[in-house]
Amino acid sequence: MQPSPYKKAVHLLYVPTLFCNMGCKYCYLGDETETKIDADKAVETLRYAIEQFTQNGYIPFNLSFHGGEVTVLSSQTLDRLFEIAQTYYRDYNTAIELLGHKANPIHIKTNLFAFDKHYDTLKKYRVSVSGSVDLPLFLHEKYRVDKQGHSTLQKIKENLKLLACYPHHKKISCVMTREHLEHLDAFIEDIRTIHYEIGLDMSRFNIMFGFDSIKNEEKFGAKIDGTQMLSDDEQVIVYEKLKEAFAGTELEAGFREHWFAEFTPAYCCSAVNCGNKFFLVQYDGEVYSCPRGQSSDMYRYGNLYRDEIDTIIANGTRQIATNENTLSIDESCLECEYFSYCNLGCTFVRTQTNTTKSYTCALQKAIYRDNPTLYPPLSPQERDTKVRHYLYANKITQLHRLAPHTQKNFTVTEELYDPKNTIEAIISSDSILQSIYSDSLFWLEIDHKRYQMQSPIRKTKREILFLEMTNRVLLCFDPKIFGISCHDEVNNTLHLMLLRDTRVIYGDEQRNKQEHIFDWSLYANSVLESASWVDGYCHLDITPLLHLHRHLFLDDVRNNLFVTTKTMREYHYEKHRKNAFYHIQAINLPFANIEFYFLQND
Repeated sequence: MQPSPYKKAVHLLYVPTLFCNMGCKYCYLGDETETKIDADKAVETLRYAIEQFTQNGYIPFNLSFHGGEVTVLSSQTLDRLFEIAQTYYRDYNTAIELLGHKANPIHIKTNLFAFDKHYDTLKKYRVSVSGSVDLPLFLHEKYRVDKQGHSTLQKIKENLKLLACYPHHKKISCVMTREHLEHLDAFIEDIRTIHYEIGLDMSRFNIMFGFDSIKNEEKFGAKIDGTQMLSDDEQVIVYEKLKEAFAGTELEAGFREHWFAEFTPAYCCSAVNCGNKFFLVQYDGEVYSCPRGQSSDMYRYGNLYRDEIDTIIANGTRQIATNENTLSIDESCLECEYFSYCNLGCTFVRTQTNTTKSYTCALQKAIYRDNPTLYPPLSPQERDTKVRHYLYANKITQLHRLAPHTQKNFTVTEELYDPKNTIEAIISSDSILQSIYSDSLFWLEIDHKRYQMQSPIRKTKREILFLEMTNRVLLCFDPKIFGISCHDEVNNTLHLMLLRDTRVIYGDEQRNKQEHIFDWSLYANSVLESASWVDGYCHLDITPLLHLHRHLFLDDVRNNLFVTTKTMREYHYEKHRKNAFYHIQAINLPFANIEFYFLQND
């Protein structure tokens, strides 16, 4: 077989509309499901997306339609979309196989509410259908309501019967939350009813677990009682109960292979870096990580109509790595014999729920232990290798980061326990320090996207950027910075310090610290003359300064940029001299900073 001329295969989810005809009470998209339908744009963007991916060497091996709700579109629009997809699979089947994949059927995820309306269209294109329902069905009536809050259950029951007769690939899935746990017997009974009485094969059934999301809480004001996420130990209760109920039945194979498949290494949630392969494109050209990530700018990769496809593809890996670097890692994960099977789980869910490991950790371990041939425990050497691979792929250099905290207090003497001597108390009682430690004085604007700079002493999470030669980097700030702790602004300077994470030994203390690369200062009047002005703020282009020192930026080594003024810097060191409690807690540079990797791509 000849080598493929294409760069790589990708998993492509297409969202032709964000609108949904239901109002599920645990939806993680919140109010985004109210977005107006634009059918023509939906068709145009799918055609354009396939063209951009394929012409630039990226081959979708799996083309799936997601929402919102796909079936709110007219049958005519769906016909146009499926025709594009069918033509794509026909034209690129050989390319997909060259990349080691088998072409899948056209696939949709649907709530089944309008399944009957589009039955003939779906059948015409042999579309694989995944229907989402709630089990037991009386909870579907409670939680999966229409826009007006009315029950959808009767219509869903009718369409389940119709789905059972559908001649092509089909299955259903459900989401489980706190109240579902309380009705496991009814849950089990409904599985049997759907399988044996309705006649829909439940061997390919999928179970998912809901999670607490920011968008859902914004929409409903608070988490609706009963829809809270299950703990991972409670998820194991569900797993063990179903195993006991279906052992020795014709559905046991389905339980072992499909029902909990989302929590196995084959799925995106367990990828080392899901941004390397999985992409979701919306009807408006916006590209996100997945259906979960499309609710958050942290998981946005770009826009097909404004950005080069190579940039979008590269942004996938980088953005997930950036997000991973803002999260803490449970130290037990780094010692886990199953580490490489989950890779800490879904980054988005960890972000939303403020957890430090996979939210299905205990469940996954139960699955691995039940299937030791598929998931043998790793030896310590194998585990360490897998951990290093994960950390390297996501540019994570701190192996043991503690769980998130709200304040950093470092205790050397008992007096530091006195509330008036904490770093926060010292800052709050000093107006100049409040400015030095402000999180609103400086920010970077990179290709029109804003990144706030904050003091590392007050940060509770990290943000790491990935810069390239093509990026334009603006340092933005309020010109009032030159008046802070200064009576003669003309002699004040903007002061930049760049360090990199190559360690050197400094001074009498023999501290192992990041290596200083440069200090750079520009007097106030020169800064104000050089900067552009936007809404009263200075935007200084520091791209040439970074390019001047690009030979000092090393592959896979973080760089650390600090920004302050001469007088704020002087005030900090004077405070060091006068206040031992401040000195102890601000021994490292306290100025607004941001960390980045510089990618040498030419």
